[in-house]
Amino acid sequence: MSDSSTRRQFIAATGSAAALALAGCSGDSGSGSPTDTAENMTEAGTMSGQMTESGSMASTNVTVRIENVAPSDFYGADSHTGGGIWITPGAYAVHSGDNPIYTEGEPASIGLEALAEAGPPTGFEGKPGLVDELSEIGGVAHSGAYTPADTVADPNDPMGEVPGAPPIAPGGAFEFDIGAAPGQKLSFASMFVPSNDVFFAPDTDGIALWPESGEPVDADVTDSVALWDAGTEPSGQPGRGPDQAPAQDSATQGGDQGGVVRRLGAVGDGYSYPDVRNAIRVTLTPQGSMSDSDGMN
Repeated sequence: MSDSSTRRQFIAATGSAAALALAGCSGDSGSGSPTDTAENMTEAGTMSGQMTESGSMASTNVTVRIENVAPSDFYGADSHTGGGIWITPGAYAVHSGDNPIYTEGEPASIGLEALAEAGPPTGFEGKPGLVDELSEIGGVAHSGAYTPADTVADPNDPMGEVPGAPPIAPGGAFEFDIGAAPGQKLSFASMFVPSNDVFFAPDTDGIALWPESGEPVDADVTDSVALWDAGTEPSGQPGRGPDQAPAQDSATQGGDQGGVVRRLGAVGDGYSYPDVRNAIRVTLTPQGSMSDSDGMN
């Protein structure tokens, strides 16, 4: 199979899975699409925050922007991505406590394995995805997927071959709104392409959205993001290995490493990766505080 064909397969497969992820984020599961998180809080009402003087809950909408700021020629032109770095659609969670996406030093979940190895946040066929898993974790107020519909800048088709292809190439961005209350944090995960099982995610604490004793965060929060190795598949040279997206013929191709989630810098696989700040930029922009009696727009 040619490189061009495998690239198109990866883009098309990721696009279909991302669309399913977005469709599956409605209903009573406790997860929500990025554009309607207000209507998709968990049934238990796990969104917590400070009470206003009138006795209602303080909350705010926050716009999250995830940009691909990587150079277009970090890897060779003959690599699987034509030299660029892609960032796939991913899953997010607004939570209290530690980052619910992974536990450093422990095996990745099935959903995280699927995202880290193949891109989509919906999991391998017939198995739960990261979006599904997050909706069942205690301390998660709401969760969902950010998908191609949430891209706000071109190019959003890395190869120029598939209209609306989901992975964002350098210059592309995802942008979505979430609800936040005092004490809550944000975590998310997107696959780093090309790789076998590397992903972007915040540190183990997550990213503060609204400190208990402060105001909603309005800042570039990229310093809280790292590259992680899922430990699920042996590493290969980025852009060259046959068992990595987008060159692999199937999402489950590749050996089973049986390892644990670790910071990529601690793995020491001998391959080259960009500094996080030279690949991704994450910013938070609060849209204004409100009480729960006002509703969330």
